[in-house]
Amino acid sequence: MYDNLSKYDRLENELKLKQLQIKSLLTITQAINENVSASGLFSMYRTFLNWDMGVGKMALFTAEEKDWACVAQIGIDYQLDERDLLERILQYKRTSPVKPDDLDYLREFEVVIPVYHKEVPIAFALIGEIKEEGVDIYDQIQFINTITNIVAVAIENKRLFKQQIEQERLKKSLQLAAEMQRMLIPDNIPETDELQFDFYYKPHFNVGGDYIDVIGLGEDKYIVCIADVSGKGVAAALLMANFQALLRSMVDKFRNLDVLVQNLNEGVFRITKGDKFISFFIGCLDMKSGTLEYVNAGHNPPVFVGSDGIEWLTGGCPVLGVVENLQVVEKGVKIIGGECTMFCYTDGISEYEDERGGFLGREFIEKFTLNNMDLDPVRFNKRFLNEVKEIGGQENFKDDIAFVTCVYDKTGNRIRGKKKGKKLDEKVR
Repeated sequence: MYDNLSKYDRLENELKLKQLQIKSLLTITQAINENVSASGLFSMYRTFLNWDMGVGKMALFTAEEKDWACVAQIGIDYQLDERDLLERILQYKRTSPVKPDDLDYLREFEVVIPVYHKEVPIAFALIGEIKEEGVDIYDQIQFINTITNIVAVAIENKRLFKQQIEQERLKKSLQLAAEMQRMLIPDNIPETDELQFDFYYKPHFNVGGDYIDVIGLGEDKYIVCIADVSGKGVAAALLMANFQALLRSMVDKFRNLDVLVQNLNEGVFRITKGDKFISFFIGCLDMKSGTLEYVNAGHNPPVFVGSDGIEWLTGGCPVLGVVENLQVVEKGVKIIGGECTMFCYTDGISEYEDERGGFLGREFIEKFTLNNMDLDPVRFNKRFLNEVKEIGGQENFKDDIAFVTCVYDKTGNRIRGKKKGKKLDEKVR
């Protein structure tokens, strides 16, 4: 044993061990600098412990994306129960001997070496059957601890670097998707001296599933629509883009709104197979006849204020895409008269929470519309957004936000110039 060796022999063994340690440390460091693969580092670690340090039993665990994995082992010819094992191992906060009361197969090892990065465990090494003849066991374990930390941190850095690359790739994809979605939001809104629109659209993420559009049909007819795709993010944005393409391709073909909505529903169902749905409101303003025809497909009802007072536009049909065929679609009609205001919005507005945790709801929207119906749509929307933010006490909405305001004034007194609506990433102040 170590204590029985002569002083000369001890010094000679210590010198050989130090030389071996320096050589091994240099080899692994060079491998890390040369970006050797994770499997290559694990192989070097296993060889170093087994052949150079005389370790007869070893198991190395590293943290993966969502779980742990045994990435290297020596002298283990049976399947480790990783769940129970890791539950015990995670109790070790520093290099320690295995506790006498631990699991049977954990007691087959002698030392547990945990590796932490900013108080987060990233690796654990179980070491057993350590060769003790002619060496200082404490010094040997300390160096194994050093090598284990170097390898574990190198693997963690590889994982973080890979994660960073994936995040950068995702960020670029989202930026591209956001640019593509900006193209789907109308730039030039058809307007007249008597009719003006203004809108605001801000997705919760870079892209979203809300949709607004204003389409001129000629002959003094204008389509205004708003939709909300179930879900958020890229998937919702892709369905939104498909929906816009469907609508734009059908709006001239099917001039009757009920028929148009039935065909839109069939198109959405073909795409989603019933897994997603779209709430949708579409209105057709006819300046010649002085009417507004509309269909509400399960969307938050717009508020309409005209000569007959205030009304919520609710009639229509269920949301689009749930069933293959809509048997009945009810079409509503409103008389525009000489002056009217219509405010359409998605549930990012109606379900916006105030400071007490309550929703804005219809009462707030109705009261605001009645109190500000003398404004042109641009100022109406600015004031609305500012009041919503004041009530909620927050700048960041928890959902996609979209709303569009339509003002018709036969005298033209409420139309303050032709200003474009706010695009995706603009903030109304």
